[in-house]
Amino acid sequence: MFKFFGRNPFVLFYIVSGYILVFTLWWGYLLASKNEQAFTEKVELNRVAYEAQGNKMKYEDTDSYLKLYSKYERQKVMIVGEGAFFLILQVLGLLQVRSIFSKEIALAAQQRNFLHSITHELKSPLSSVKLSLETMLKRQLTPEQQGKLINNALGDVVRLEGLVDNILFAAKIERDTHGFANEEVNLSDIVELVAAKFRENKNRVSIRADVEEGIYYHTDQIGFTSVIINLIENAIKYSRPDTNVVVALRQADKSILLEVKDEGYGIPDAEKKKVFEKFYRIGSEDTRKTKGTGLGLFIVKRFVEIYKGKIELSDNTGGGSIFRLSFPV
Repeated sequence: MFKFFGRNPFVLFYIVSGYILVFTLWWGYLLASKNEQAFTEKVELNRVAYEAQGNKMKYEDTDSYLKLYSKYERQKVMIVGEGAFFLILQVLGLLQVRSIFSKEIALAAQQRNFLHSITHELKSPLSSVKLSLETMLKRQLTPEQQGKLINNALGDVVRLEGLVDNILFAAKIERDTHGFANEEVNLSDIVELVAAKFRENKNRVSIRADVEEGIYYHTDQIGFTSVIINLIENAIKYSRPDTNVVVALRQADKSILLEVKDEGYGIPDAEKKKVFEKFYRIGSEDTRKTKGTGLGLFIVKRFVEIYKGKIELSDNTGGGSIFRLSFPV
C-alpha cells in the first residue's frame, strides 16, 4: 500500500481531503438536525403548557411561538452561513496545500534532472581529458598528434570551466543581488566578441551579429557576458543544422535592446514561462539529446531583473524563438 502511495503521491492527499470535506458536511447536517430537533421539542413542551392553561388561541399564533421560531431561523442561518464559510476556507486551504505540494514535487524532479545532467556534463569532459593524457603517456606520438590531443583536452577543460562558472554564477545571482559591479561597459564589443567565439560550432549554425557600435551601459561586465553566452548557447543548442542565429544590439530612446533570434525547434506556449525557472529543461533527461543544466535562462532572467530590465520570449516567423531583452537607460 505504501509503495502505491509512493508512486501516486496525490492519492493519499485526495483521500484525506475527501474525508475532511465529507466530515465537514456531515457535521453541518448533524448540527442543523439538532437545531431542528431542539426547536420541535421546545414547541411541543410550550404547546402542552399553553393548552393546559385552557387557552383557546392556537399556540402557533402566540408571541411565544413566534419568538421561538425567530430564534430557530437565526440559528439555522448561522449554521448554514458559518458552515459554508468554513467549507470554503477548507477548500481554499486544500487547494493551497495541493499547489505547494505540486511545486515541491516539480522542484524535486527538476533537482533530480539537474543531478543527472550535471553528472553527465562533468563526467564526459573529464573522461575525455583522462583519455587524452593516458594516450600521451602510453604511446609514442608525433608532435602533430600530441598537439591535437592537447587541444582536445584544453577544449574539454574550457567546457568544464564554463560549466563550473555557470553553477557558481547561478548560486551568486540567486542569493546576492548587490554584489555586482556597476561600471561603464562597452556592450557592443562584448556582443561582437561572444558572437565571434561561437561562429564555429558543432551544429553548423551560422552566427550573425547585427550590432550598433558604441553602446555603453553601467552594468557588471562578467554578468552581461554570461547572459550573452547563455542566450547564444541556448539558440545553438535548439537550432537545426545549417540554420541562422542573429544577435542584435541597438539603443532606443530610453532603453538598450538585445535580441537573439534562432530558426530552431521553438518553445511551446505552455513552456515559455517555465524555461526561466532554475533547473527547468524542456522534456526529460531520458529523452533529451541536448546538453545542459537548466541554469542558463535562469541566469539570464535573474540578471535582467537585477538591472530592472524586461525579457520577452516569442515565436520566430517560420520556426524558432526570439529572446528580447531591454535595459532602461
